[in-house]
Amino acid sequence: MHPQFAELTPRWFKRAFVYTGSIGDFRYRFDMGKEKGILHTAVYSVYCYEVAQDRQERDFPWDEAGVEELKQWLQAKYDQFSTGKGLAD
Repeated sequence: MHPQFAELTPRWFKRAFVYTGSIGDFRYRFDMGKEKGILHTAVYSVYCYEVAQDRQERDFPWDEAGVEELKQWLQAKYDQFSTGKGLAD
């Protein structure tokens, strides 16, 4: 697992309401939103979240199991992107 994903824990997400990060052109965004206990997660490439054409989004529970599922999803999307397949489903 990529080190940037491995460090994610439920407590880590208390850092900010919206957090963005990237690994090269692979970008991700976490939004804690107004719904308590939900992590709105998006992956996209090259452009900012607001204009990305390949944006994919998924919600996860903000608990241990949800964060583990989120990490696995991020890693799978990163692996797919890294092999040159983009972010297509």
